[in-house]
Amino acid sequence: LLELKSWKDGWVNKNLERTSICAENYMILTSPSSWEPLGRKKRQKAEAKLKAHKKIWDLAQTAMASVDEEFSNRYTALAVTHNFQGSPHIDRQNVGPFYGLSLGDFCDGTGGIMVECSARVVANVNTKNRLGRVDGRFPHWVAPYDVKNEERFSLIFYQTMGEYQKVGPAIFDLTKEHVFGNSFDNDPNAE
Repeated sequence: LLELKSWKDGWVNKNLERTSICAENYMILTSPSSWEPLGRKKRQKAEAKLKAHKKIWDLAQTAMASVDEEFSNRYTALAVTHNFQGSPHIDRQNVGPFYGLSLGDFCDGTGGIMVECSARVVANVNTKNRLGRVDGRFPHWVAPYDVKNEERFSLIFYQTMGEYQKVGPAIFDLTKEHVFGNSFDNDPNAE
């Protein structure tokens, strides 16, 4: 959380990457494995951005590896958001499910990922201080929270390259409880 607050303080009110999205701050980091098809300038830009935010990437990857080691080596992008608000949408470029983690002082039971499982069933996936796995190719959005008085950061781990996975189910039950709390703070062993 400390690392995300530091990013927010240096990245104030920046959402230059996806201007149609309602968020105070929004950034996408991409994995080196996704850079191969990029031209030289786009590759250099992606490398520089990852280098500037390497600590966030490394902490996020450690959190992901604690839940899904295989996916931690496969996801191609990490969306980093601050006070994201969204309307229902479908992630058309994803080749499989994504993981979401949210941190901050927003109230428990709010700010999760809402997923339309069927025409009559909507699930609320709790991502506060834990990773939730959702197939973003189903309609989904962030559940309401008090955006005026609370802070909500999120990390969305997703894959847009690689082997396509069959759509569904909309949500997944993680067999172990993975609550992070403050474990996403500065790693004392990091350089």
